[in-house]
Amino acid sequence: MVLSKGDIMDNEFLNRFQFTPGGTTTLADALCSFIKEEIDIGHLKAGASFPTIKELAAATGLTFRVARGVVEQLAKEGYVHSRPRVGTVVLAREVVALHGRVLFALPDVDACSYHVTMIADALRRRLGASGYAFSTVVFSENKQIGLTFLKHELSRTPDVVIVIYGTKAVRECLHHAGVRSVFIYGGGANVDKDRWIRFSAEEAVRNFVLHCVRVGVKNVTQVRFDGNETPDARSALGKAGIACSWIMVPRMDGLGRYEGIERSAYNVFMKQKQSSFPDVFLFWDDFVAQGALTAFLERGVRIPGDVKVVALSNRGLGPVYSESLTRFECDASEAGEKVSAYALALLAKGRLPQPPVISPSYVFGSTFPHILNVPAV
Repeated sequence: MVLSKGDIMDNEFLNRFQFTPGGTTTLADALCSFIKEEIDIGHLKAGASFPTIKELAAATGLTFRVARGVVEQLAKEGYVHSRPRVGTVVLAREVVALHGRVLFALPDVDACSYHVTMIADALRRRLGASGYAFSTVVFSENKQIGLTFLKHELSRTPDVVIVIYGTKAVRECLHHAGVRSVFIYGGGANVDKDRWIRFSAEEAVRNFVLHCVRVGVKNVTQVRFDGNETPDARSALGKAGIACSWIMVPRMDGLGRYEGIERSAYNVFMKQKQSSFPDVFLFWDDFVAQGALTAFLERGVRIPGDVKVVALSNRGLGPVYSESLTRFECDASEAGEKVSAYALALLAKGRLPQPPVISPSYVFGSTFPHILNVPAV
């Protein structure tokens, strides 16, 4: 989000500060890093007056104590110097020659996503080490907020914009701005395929279907929440002679996005008749899976005795359950490294490699066990 500056407009550099909550970085750390970058690249000149602690706190929403800690940290690292009755001034430093700027744009509903945060962290680390300034900005479905922050950042003419889950409105905004863009997942028909990093579960789906065939599964129900674009195993299952149906979990208003998904899935599966259960439930979202598994536990549904379960999951951060999940496992760290390598190749302006494909692995667990005398898929 863009932080409110109130009436403090003399410190123009603060207007460029953006902070996306939900990651591993605190507001204070993000502000400290931003100010150091502004000084390193010469936007804040040596000898320039620095905001007072009171002004900094009011401009950013930090408490006075935390804002003082930011100034003390900057002083400790040699970026500013404070003197009683004189104030704080910027110290002279060697200006860092940056190669360019990269902007990472994400929807506000995914600002707290572990997967998105891991990709952003990898980009920040890899691009920073290669001499590129990196910043994040959020866009929103809220009509009052919308693309305001994105347009503001585009006015700073970044060299490349990396967008995750981009909407049609975002694509049009970027096209109008005339900036080079990389899309992750949310590509769409009008996106240059050479700059679209896709999510593909094709190989994992093949392994899942082979698993189903080996253990004699007759029917599978896929589950997702309304509005979420997900892979579809129907075609592969159909070719194997396995029936497939869908359950769409509705959105639940009035709760946070993730809590709303989990609660809505819980409500759906508390009402689901056990007599209508398929052989396997395939959950294309970890929060939907968590809500359903909670309902199963409360109802005394045995897994895998009464029904088998497969869920999409992040490595090391899946739904909490008493048994290990059979899962489509995404490695967020690996995804971040792939996106970073591709972004650096794009920035190098040489021959552009094929965009990477981010794929989950099919991992066995006890919620859908494989037959012990059959080799692993």
